[in-house]
Amino acid sequence: MKKALWTATWEWLARPSHVRSVHTFRVAAERGDDTRLATLLDPDVAVVVESADAENPTIAVVKGAHEAVTVLRHGMATDPNLVISERPVNSQAGLVLERAGEVTAAITIDFSHDLISLVWVRLRPSLLRHGQQG
Repeated sequence: MKKALWTATWEWLARPSHVRSVHTFRVAAERGDDTRLATLLDPDVAVVVESADAENPTIAVVKGAHEAVTVLRHGMATDPNLVISERPVNSQAGLVLERAGEVTAAITIDFSHDLISLVWVRLRPSLLRHGQQG
C-alpha cells in the first residue's frame, strides 16, 4: 500500500505543472467552485468560444476573471450527462467534453507564468478543419 501511494504521489509531482493546473482547473469548473477557479485565472484572462457550425460559425470572446468564471461555470459545472476528460488537444494539455458519447467541445488552455491566460473552447470540434483531439 505504501509503495502504491508513493508511486502515485511521485507520478503526480513529476507531471508537468501545466498538466496539474489543467487538472485543478477541471475539478474546480466541474464542481462550480468559482472561488478556486478565479484563483487559477490571470486577471486579464480571455475565454474564446468558437462554434464550428457550418452555416453560422461564430467566435465569442469574454475577458476578465469574473466574466471567465461565469462562462466556464455555465459550460462545465456539474451535469450528470457531461463527461470531462483530461486529454491532449492539439498536442497540449487540454480537456474534452462529451455528452452521450459524443464530443461536444475541446478546450485548450494557455498559461502566463503560473496562471491561465487563455481558454479556447471549440464547440463541435469534429466539424473543425482538423477536428483532432489528440
